[in-house]
Amino acid sequence: MEGLAVERVGQKIVDWYSCIKTNDVKQAKLLKPEVDVLVANMNPDDKMLAYYQLVSLQYDLLILKVSPEEAKTKLDVNVLEGIANQADDYLKFMYYYVCGRAEFYHKRYKSAIRTYKIAERLIEEVKDPVEKAEFYQKLGISYYQIDQYTFAYTYLELALEFFEKNSSYKINVFMCKQILASIFNELHQQAKAQEMYDDLLTVTKPFPYDQAVTNYNIGINRIWRGNFKEAIAYFKQALENPEFQKSAIFIKAHYHIINLEIRLGEKPKGLAWLEEEAKLKNAKDIEGKLMVTRGLYVDEENSLIMQGLELLESSQCFYEAYEMSSEVSKYYKRSRDLKRTAYFTKYAHDMKCKAILGLDQS
Repeated sequence: MEGLAVERVGQKIVDWYSCIKTNDVKQAKLLKPEVDVLVANMNPDDKMLAYYQLVSLQYDLLILKVSPEEAKTKLDVNVLEGIANQADDYLKFMYYYVCGRAEFYHKRYKSAIRTYKIAERLIEEVKDPVEKAEFYQKLGISYYQIDQYTFAYTYLELALEFFEKNSSYKINVFMCKQILASIFNELHQQAKAQEMYDDLLTVTKPFPYDQAVTNYNIGINRIWRGNFKEAIAYFKQALENPEFQKSAIFIKAHYHIINLEIRLGEKPKGLAWLEEEAKLKNAKDIEGKLMVTRGLYVDEENSLIMQGLELLESSQCFYEAYEMSSEVSKYYKRSRDLKRTAYFTKYAHDMKCKAILGLDQS
């Protein structure tokens, strides 16, 4: 059984902590068993578990103060308060860090950045350099998500400065470099991107899954460069890895292969299978993109294109809606259908804005 998203659990711990800080004993008591169950069923995450333990300590202290007969701990109030005070500054950092992760998870990117920046002001309370590096990595990824490439690059470089000195963090190195390569792609610095991909292909050889992810990302790079046949070859190479076949991007690789083969004039092999697979896995992003692909290239049905885009937008897959409406716009431009070109160009612009800003930032 798949575990719960760490960000969802973190948001509930934040809610619990807010009740504790305001001495809302009744609500804190109600939330405790719910939080306990969520933590027990979340995906493994040492940092979130540490935050939960710190908040649990604050809860024990609250109960010891207001209802000592219910307290499960045998420690004296003063002793427990001393322990809690020592961790107070770090707890403040974790509060904003966890809030930032939750905001990012819910696609409220600007809000996530604002919250992370408050956490950054408290970073000196974090004594563990690993935690600092991981925080910079997350901040870099957040800036990349909203197309702030200068900031993204800066923070990812800060993270890499630590990770590359410690052989235990190779996976973090791979992740940072994958995103840095994507930044170079976005900035049309193809030589630098290729240099980084070449390096990744070498260093990930002992790590088959990470090499498969690298092949997948090179496939994306080849789409941007207009080399569809090479892209298909890299996606197929990624799909050969058994661990990759269990990953969330497995279905995306299949989508890209089918979409590109159709665009190259080949028969849509596997389209119906993937449509069913997307519905089965509740992958709204792939389901919507397949609708657009079928409507544009196979059935030539504009209403199906619109259904696909509407599904992507309603599912908050704004970047995917931007990608697909851009593809549709370019298709109609080649067909000299100026009215539809103008419509889908504007639609793509609107979706790009939503992708950068995220959802309501209030």
